[in-house]
Amino acid sequence: MDYNNLPLELGLAITTNRAAMDRFVDMTDDEKEEFIERSRSAMSRNELDEMVGSLVTDVEPDLHLEDVNNIFKGPGIG
Repeated sequence: MDYNNLPLELGLAITTNRAAMDRFVDMTDDEKEEFIERSRSAMSRNELDEMVGSLVTDVEPDLHLEDVNNIFKGPGIG
């Protein structure tokens, strides 16, 4: 991949997040191209930062919905 064609905003966002930069470097060329194309649709710096952050954060399930029965565990009232 030719990094000279990397959009400037994306390059800046990736270089400010070392873990994301390491993950991006380890991606295949096809994965990099797909990520670059998706980044072009980012409408704001925050959206681009979230996209870059998604490279290193695994999407975990929403903990409060993981097991509804855990809501009722704990000390009793009264």
